[in-house]
Amino acid sequence: MWHKRFEHLRFSQIRKACIFKTVRDLPDINIPENTICKPCQISKQTRAHFIEKEGSTSKPPELVHTDLCGPSRKKSPHGEEYFILFIDDFSRMCWMGLVKHKDEAFEKFQAFKALLENEPDQKIKCLRSDPGGEFIWDEFFDFCEQHGIKWEILHHKDSSAKWSGRKNGSTNGSRYVI
Repeated sequence: MWHKRFEHLRFSQIRKACIFKTVRDLPDINIPENTICKPCQISKQTRAHFIEKEGSTSKPPELVHTDLCGPSRKKSPHGEEYFILFIDDFSRMCWMGLVKHKDEAFEKFQAFKALLENEPDQKIKCLRSDPGGEFIWDEFFDFCEQHGIKWEILHHKDSSAKWSGRKNGSTNGSRYVI
């Protein structure tokens, strides 16, 4: 009863209050054995984590996550109000590019791809993005087809989809940090 009245305070703390008489009219309470308080038990539970990698990659940058974020409240000194993220699934290495308009996303992707492929054995096999519209261009489809890049689009509202935004998480969490 006193445990509930003190908003589920630990029994050891209630016992100290009894010993030092810090609470007026508090009876002498002994710590009960094997008492499991259901609300305390529930409050200590945590939510299970998603399995991090279902289709794990074996080396960088086989799978790259991307997202275009913005417009931001303030423009950069050069007038950019969007930023695009590219995150390697294997290493979680993150690259960011600033863009003035959404239609510059394809150019940033080309520059990012060129930067990666300057290193030996660095080839993007798959690009994963949301259906935000930044890459919905025939030119982008042709580019991916010519360079052997598979493009996966995440559908956040489709709960039956294998990859949801919550499971993707890579770009969605990073954009709040940046």
